[in-house]
Amino acid sequence: MNKLRLVKFFAGCLVCLVIVFSLGSSFAQEAKVAEGNRLFYQGNADYKEAKFQAAIDNYLKVLNLGLESGNLYYNLGNSYFKKGELGRAVLNYERALMLIPNDSDLKSNHEYVLSLLNLGQQSFENWLGKIANKLFADVSVNFLTVLLAFIYILALLALASSLIFAQAKRSIKILFLILPVIFIILAISLNSKIVYLSKGAVVVSKEALVKFEPREEATTYFKLSEGSKVLVLDKTQNWYKVKRPDGKIGWMDKDKLGLILDLTE
Repeated sequence: MNKLRLVKFFAGCLVCLVIVFSLGSSFAQEAKVAEGNRLFYQGNADYKEAKFQAAIDNYLKVLNLGLESGNLYYNLGNSYFKKGELGRAVLNYERALMLIPNDSDLKSNHEYVLSLLNLGQQSFENWLGKIANKLFADVSVNFLTVLLAFIYILALLALASSLIFAQAKRSIKILFLILPVIFIILAISLNSKIVYLSKGAVVVSKEALVKFEPREEATTYFKLSEGSKVLVLDKTQNWYKVKRPDGKIGWMDKDKLGLILDLTE
């Protein structure tokens, strides 16, 4: 009996500890969000006063807290644009587009900066990927994932209905012809967005030399201008192996690139 009471006592202590740690974690998260909001609005105030570097510093502090949003990247891109750092502006507009792809002001600013850099919409996809991305250009990765899951579940329900309701087979056959096409297009668009999100990068220096090998003395293969998009295929300590939209591959100094997923730029 004493052993049973002892077990209950320790179990109660464990439950109390879990509750205390959960509450502490919740309070810490709330404090982090509150601090992030304070820094964000301070950055906005700095921007309005034309203190663009101060605004950038405050926005980066929000990112360092582990917080992000499409509006944060958009404002950060605007701040870099005002400072004349167009490559970093493009980088943060690209990040914002992953979260709020249908924001008209964001798209306008993004296109304007690309026009100043004499760059168009650079694409790494084949013709089918370009079509899929054009159809779902204003859809975020998260929403595409949900939509893909919905189409898959709809297909399963249609299959189950065809087995239960014989009279509905003709309608379901038509549905089966349409759903796979929609599913494939969605999957292609989602895959291209995920690949770019995980491997995409933007040149943040005025110019970058891309070499045949990851060595300073290696022969230059081609040059990349500020704001150019690449995919990072491999890396060493100081070099990235990059791929241009036209398929050319070479090595470049990693300090001249900003990664889409590196949220400290």
